[in-house]
Amino acid sequence: MAAKKANKTSSKVPSKSAFVRGLPATLPAKEVVAKAKAAGLTISDRYVHVIRSIAKRAARQGGNGLATGRRGGRPISSKRTFVLSLPGDLPAADVIKRAKAEGMKLTTNYVYKIRSRGAAASSRSATIGRAPAPTIKLGKRGAASIARSAASNGAHDEHFVSLVLDVGLARAAALLERVRARVQELAI
Repeated sequence: MAAKKANKTSSKVPSKSAFVRGLPATLPAKEVVAKAKAAGLTISDRYVHVIRSIAKRAARQGGNGLATGRRGGRPISSKRTFVLSLPGDLPAADVIKRAKAEGMKLTTNYVYKIRSRGAAASSRSATIGRAPAPTIKLGKRGAASIARSAASNGAHDEHFVSLVLDVGLARAAALLERVRARVQELAI
């Protein structure tokens, strides 16, 4: 029984990827395919290029190319997950620097887009199961007051309104309530 196992392990053919990595990188892909065929393996030129690409990337990053966890050497974490895992108040430039250190390419627009979608998705999921936030009703005087201030402060008010629309009315009302409470604490 032990003799049979010894024979099996001695005639074992290496895996396709190990075979490709075992040959010099300067050897043309067509010759690698021919040598693989002679060794009893069937591979394509494309397969040779993919394995060599993974090996080059691993050499640049200081790894062995095998412990990446995903096909093609891609990291397990996606760009979106990476951006959402960082604090929301971290500047986009810092997010891009950290992503570059992880081997990802990001743009500021991508960071802002993912954060806005991520925040919207998390606020929607956070509100499920909670009582709805109270609605703010403005009387005629309140609406007229807002219109007057908008005319006098134009750009600031437009910016505030756009922020409220981005955050959402319920969340903005809660934040304003926190600001009112803080002002009252300071006034006392």
